[in-house]
Amino acid sequence: MPNKLDKYFWDGDGSISEAYKLKRILEYASFPDLITYLVEDLKKALPAIHVDGLRTSSQRKEFIALIMPFLSDAQSWEDMIHRLIKA
Repeated sequence: MPNKLDKYFWDGDGSISEAYKLKRILEYASFPDLITYLVEDLKKALPAIHVDGLRTSSQRKEFIALIMPFLSDAQSWEDMIHRLIKA
């Protein structure tokens, strides 16, 4: 995980799962920070997260739902969003 995201783990991140780390990022990170999250890590952790249960905006939940179909084949955020736009 990029160091830019460390600020979202004010209580430490030493012994928490990747799914919990991603959940925290999805709930609290600014969008520019969110898209610095590594796509390979996103691919591993996002399927374990119940998106409807996130404490975030409905727009962010909708965005997550929209990118999900493109996640497994995407090589980067840019690639994923490009695939979304073309769909």
